[in-house]
Amino acid sequence: MSPASSNFNFQAMRQELRSNPKTQIALAVFVLVMLYAIYTFLSPDTPKGRRPSAPGSGASLDPRQLQGLRRLPDLAALGQAGELPPAAKLQRDLFMFEAPAPPPAKVKPLPPPPPPSAEELERQRLAQEKAQEFATRPQDLRYLGFFKGSPSGTVGAFMKGEEPVTLVSGTLLKERWKLVTILDTKAEFQNTKYPDMRLVLEAREAPGGAPTNQF
Repeated sequence: MSPASSNFNFQAMRQELRSNPKTQIALAVFVLVMLYAIYTFLSPDTPKGRRPSAPGSGASLDPRQLQGLRRLPDLAALGQAGELPPAAKLQRDLFMFEAPAPPPAKVKPLPPPPPPSAEELERQRLAQEKAQEFATRPQDLRYLGFFKGSPSGTVGAFMKGEEPVTLVSGTLLKERWKLVTILDTKAEFQNTKYPDMRLVLEAREAPGGAPTNQF
């Protein structure tokens, strides 16, 4: 090899490469090392520092999606950068799960029932009035039997509590309950306002028996 000089001698270097095999091998190794270094540096898997993205770069996102991205937690700050979320969360849309819940479905109210007709109102009024009238029946009487009186004819014997009471046929009790039947087994009262409403008191042999009401 020629002695070193202050100026680089390209011709001498070229002559050295042609004549010296060791220099050729060293140069080939150097080229391979440089190519490997360049490949490693330019490889997409090489970790690089975080570079701020320029405005307008990347996919265009609407304001709603950008707002959803800003709300995402910083996983690196939470120490979870190397952890994957559960599979259920991996299938969720990152831009949609932060959106508010949809409003509940409106339930159509049922239409009000039709007002009762005049016939129904009259039927209800009559039933209520008859119930009130039936409550006034002389159910506190207990029938014992009858005997023949003179000149009154057939007289019914009753007990009202501890007090004996005698009533002849046609006697009106509580304004509208008329004694219409006196037999040896029963006495029957009929309401004068509602003839279909009756009260039957059966005779009891036992002194402590209670009247039986039938209508």
